[in-house]
Amino acid sequence: MRGFSSRRSRVRALVAAAAAIIAVLSGVHAEPTPAPSREDQFKAAYLFNFVKFVEWPATSASDVLTVCFVSASGVLDALNVRIDEKRVGTRRLVTRSVKAGDTLSGCDALYVDSTAIDLKHYETVSDAPVLTVSDAKSFARDGGMIELFAENNRLRFNVNLARAQKAGLRINANLLQLAATVEKGDK
Repeated sequence: MRGFSSRRSRVRALVAAAAAIIAVLSGVHAEPTPAPSREDQFKAAYLFNFVKFVEWPATSASDVLTVCFVSASGVLDALNVRIDEKRVGTRRLVTRSVKAGDTLSGCDALYVDSTAIDLKHYETVSDAPVLTVSDAKSFARDGGMIELFAENNRLRFNVNLARAQKAGLRINANLLQLAATVEKGDK
């Protein structure tokens, strides 16, 4: 009888421990990741289309196209939605977040958020075949390649064609026709 009682108390202890674990786990809710804002979703869609209409030199071709981000976590998150289904020609799209001081090698495109704009971020790739995009005011005029901006509740963009050509990138004429302005001189 004593063995039976001892076994029963162990079973009760295990059941109580399991109930406590279940109670704790059911009370813990993972913080939901906030959905990217509508503006970030639009910026990500534009960015995705930009990379589809740019031709990189043959020397930089690989099976992946890497888009790097300085800040802009909302745009990064929006671009990452269903990223496994996104292709640029035959290239698989991947993203990478970078901070000041990180190497930008391997980046095919670089998106710099206006809140983190610092010429050092994109000057390190100024002559490399890296498409630079930002929502910073005067980005294209100051040496970036594509500048996103809002006008009349619409997202628009300016292109610095000379800077892109200097880096060895070819921007499709159809994309250039959609640009608000095309800077043909380089600063």
